[in-house]
Amino acid sequence: MFRIDAQHSFFPPNQGPDWYGKILDRNKFSGSIYVPHEGSLDAALALAEKYPYIRRVVPTVHPDQLAQVPDHSLITSVRLTHPDPEALTELSQRGLSAEIDAQYWPFPVAGRTALIGIPEHAGLPPNVYIKLTGIQLPATNEKKHKLQEMLRDPGPQRLMFASGWPYAGGTWKETLAAFTQCLGAQSIDLREQLLGGTAREFYRL
Repeated sequence: MFRIDAQHSFFPPNQGPDWYGKILDRNKFSGSIYVPHEGSLDAALALAEKYPYIRRVVPTVHPDQLAQVPDHSLITSVRLTHPDPEALTELSQRGLSAEIDAQYWPFPVAGRTALIGIPEHAGLPPNVYIKLTGIQLPATNEKKHKLQEMLRDPGPQRLMFASGWPYAGGTWKETLAAFTQCLGAQSIDLREQLLGGTAREFYRL
């Protein structure tokens, strides 16, 4: 079992790295992908080195600021504030994946890309993944139907659970519950693919 929360931040002072690590352990998660919302990138990388459960750090940058992103083993993906053809090409040339909010889809992609959230348009190319964030309770039939559609296209190999905590609404546990309830009865292999297998491949863990 290898489970990864593919997107989270922290909510200090009471719900910081120590608290979050206990949440992961309690729910049998092996680690997480840290997407900081504030502070410097150096501070985020230092935090990841202190807390080994943080497997990768994803900086959020404007396309014009890509030069400020260092080559670092903990950085395999960069979140762009908006899709920019030149920035996407540069990331691909550097061997980095791109992450972009799903609201901007569709747009031309140059390399491996993750959409953050559920896109309205189907028919994704084979190098585009989806970070399933923003799913909240209650688990309505509409939400369940949408997730079942995505299991068919693009398929579980390109879908990954991402709590988006603490900015997705609700507690971390409620976010996981909403996801699993919408997923419904599935095989163990499929569930583990969404809860960690896809993230393991996308982030090269």
